[in-house]
Amino acid sequence: MRYRFTSYHPASDAEAAVTDGTRLGGLPHWLEEPQWPVDPYENELAPFMGQFRVPAADVGGDGDRMVYLFAIGFSGEHATVVQPGGQVTESFETRAAATGPTDLDRVHLLRVEEEVDFSRVEREMEPVEDEDEENRAWRLEELLEERQKDAAGSIRMNQLGGPDVVPVWLQGDGLPGEGWQLVAQFDSCQLPFDVNFGDTGVGYLLLSPDGKNAEFFFQSC
Repeated sequence: MRYRFTSYHPASDAEAAVTDGTRLGGLPHWLEEPQWPVDPYENELAPFMGQFRVPAADVGGDGDRMVYLFAIGFSGEHATVVQPGGQVTESFETRAAATGPTDLDRVHLLRVEEEVDFSRVEREMEPVEDEDEENRAWRLEELLEERQKDAAGSIRMNQLGGPDVVPVWLQGDGLPGEGWQLVAQFDSCQLPFDVNFGDTGVGYLLLSPDGKNAEFFFQSC
């Protein structure tokens, strides 16, 4: 298991021109026919937040998948679309619109600042003579909690996911079931656009074991 702590950076013109990768803002790069979710309260296209490419090896498929995330105004609801061959969040209608509103005109890229490998942290622990397994596990948990923090001592919540990346939960484990993997998680206080994740909340984007369904939810203080 590991953490993959991430930051957001405005894309250069050259980087923004590469449309088929993971990114916040801009417009979706559709892998199939467009499926733009509709805000049911306004009957308008929902603002696009970002897209996240999941390598085929991570989902056991024949090709990469793209997970698209949309905000439903400021209701606190969000819609996801998975392509190819995936699903749209249940209850949301879509339109075959290739373009629409976006939460961020200037594309931002997600950059991994540090990966923390749990097994490596454990191997590097200083040995303690006659220590039992319970105390060793407690010491490892303390070390991992310290590695979650930034230089100022705040817990880092932004991550880019993967098959063995574990979320940093704000309010306890929220996985929908076994085998779901983290695609990305977002600290609402650090995103480059306004979101409704509740009170200083953290958003979690997850992908089902078969790679066909995504769920988004947030936890708040």
